[in-house]
Amino acid sequence: MNEDCKHIFEKYTAPKNAVNESLDPVGQEDKDINNDGKVDATDKFLLKRREAISKAIDQKKKESEEEEKQAQNSLYGDALYIWDYLLHKKKYSPQEAMKIIALAKGSFEHML
Repeated sequence: MNEDCKHIFEKYTAPKNAVNESLDPVGQEDKDINNDGKVDATDKFLLKRREAISKAIDQKKKESEEEEKQAQNSLYGDALYIWDYLLHKKKYSPQEAMKIIALAKGSFEHML
């Protein structure tokens, strides 16, 4: 192995000299995000990146919750429509309508 390769190999396999490798206690984080002992542009970049990721995660949660609400409202509206149809158009009794809706629910549950 030539000297350049040996130097590179030693550089990447040697243990890193830790200036301050310990993590900050929860609730007592400082501005040194990457814990390298100094506050620089890297820490600012990491902070902005964390904020952007948190914002994206929150937005995704809100979108998911909104989609779930819309799906539930749609199912509720469909159930009301079926209930009204069975009672008023087909003249089923409420007990018969409940049985039909229960059967339909069981048939379509796998689609949800």
